[in-house]
Amino acid sequence: MFDNIPVKVLGCLKPGEITVIALPGVGMVDGGILWEIPTEMIPVSLRMPNSEFIVVCDRQSGNFIEIIPKS
Repeated sequence: MFDNIPVKVLGCLKPGEITVIALPGVGMVDGGILWEIPTEMIPVSLRMPNSEFIVVCDRQSGNFIEIIPKS
């Protein structure tokens, strides 16, 4: 089973990873959960701070499956 999780890009805080806020507005005092996603998984057009997209995540393994632009 897969989960579609909305995220917002915070920035590139570590080489090779983009830090995003998962579930913005939910948890962590409405700030969401910080995740690091490998840069190569995210299309160049979605890497800028405040970009929003959907991360498809495998519920059992926790692995990121794909990135879907938010419509």
